[in-house]
Amino acid sequence: MHNEIQKTTKIIDEFTSLLMKKGTTEIDIKLRKDDDCTTIYITDYNTSMNEEEINTLSEFLNFQRQTEIEEYYWGLMGETSDEDELFLVGSMLDSATLEIKNGNLYIELIRKLK
Repeated sequence: MHNEIQKTTKIIDEFTSLLMKKGTTEIDIKLRKDDDCTTIYITDYNTSMNEEEINTLSEFLNFQRQTEIEEYYWGLMGETSDEDELFLVGSMLDSATLEIKNGNLYIELIRKLK
């Protein structure tokens, strides 16, 4: 359980860092924890990310979850390049949805509890 909490906070930290590096000025984060999954909702208001960047991010995040990679490398998040970290985040998620509406980027990240 303790590792699950740490993994969730690392995922949130990675997204906060990524969006701040991209120039965001306002972010909302909502976390919902159920018995079988954790869902993270992130809103980047007036996002500075373009459609190509969002599509690339979506590809990284929707890479099939890889428990072996997750268990071995999750502790390294925050210590590698942005691209490597996105790969690690993607390997820890079951699904990611990214959508732009009215200039805002809405992100939904789902992590099923094993």
